[in-house]
Amino acid sequence: MAMNPMQRRARNSFLIGFLVSLIIMAIFVIFLLMEIKSINEAKEALEQLQKTVYVAAEDLESGQIVTLEEHFIMDTVQTTMDETLIIDDTVFKYLDENDIPVPKYYEDGTEKFKQIAMKVNVPAGSIVTKDMVVEVGEETTNTQRIQEYTMIQLPSHLKNGQYIDIRMSLPTGQDYIVLAKKRVLGTDAQTIWIKVDEFEINLMNSAIVESYQMTGAKLYATLYSEAGMQEKAIATYTVSRNVYDLMISNPNILDQAKNDYALKFNHEQRVNYFDSILTQLEDDEKWSLVNTGVSEDRATISASRIDYVSQLEGTEDVGYTDN
Repeated sequence: MAMNPMQRRARNSFLIGFLVSLIIMAIFVIFLLMEIKSINEAKEALEQLQKTVYVAAEDLESGQIVTLEEHFIMDTVQTTMDETLIIDDTVFKYLDENDIPVPKYYEDGTEKFKQIAMKVNVPAGSIVTKDMVVEVGEETTNTQRIQEYTMIQLPSHLKNGQYIDIRMSLPTGQDYIVLAKKRVLGTDAQTIWIKVDEFEINLMNSAIVESYQMTGAKLYATLYSEAGMQEKAIATYTVSRNVYDLMISNPNILDQAKNDYALKFNHEQRVNYFDSILTQLEDDEKWSLVNTGVSEDRATISASRIDYVSQLEGTEDVGYTDN
């Protein structure tokens, strides 16, 4: 049956309207799907930022000694911060030379942890990063400086970040610890950079001068084999009376350090033994052999160190950084 023109127009209008509706619906569905995808991607991005980390359980103050159990809680937060920068339980544990946590115990068998203090104020609920805390005894003082030393005989395989004692060896066989357990901030073939305070600067200056004065004497560094496990050694070097008087009158040295060293100095005060050694060296030819041996030893170790450092050039193991 043939359609009249009005019926044909009505049918065409209906079809066109239906197609237009389909197109609009398709566009709306596509838009809706894109929005859902965008929301899901945003949700996934937020979920990826969620990390379960330690945060301050209460307001923490600069200088406050903290423990993991008492002052921190685990919480889920959203952050773009690298997790390796955020405080964790390894901060409170002793580490071996490979930065692996190792057990350390008191005499009663209970596990021993580092004493950790806050460097800055941190409000409750905030993420605490590793550079916000410091081991007790390693805090920065007003007189601390980064000092460069080139006259110390270095271990041939010394690298950045290792811990050393700086010792003074005399040709008589006497050996003294000048500075104990200092972290090497930087090193190259002949130089080390370490952090020292005013008191330690005076100790080093005294030892340097006296090592120069004595044939066969040397300043050298020894490595800690397990720095995380080993306690800091006790310094045994005693300065001369002139240097001692200067240190006691130095206003930049803390009173407590002066008092502690006064007890040590009065107990271990040397009686011109350096002068007596110098006299022996001048009068006795056998000490020339000691000087020759020390010189050969220095040359051998220095050559070995130069070769070792050349292999590490371009890495973070050598050279000075401000870490």
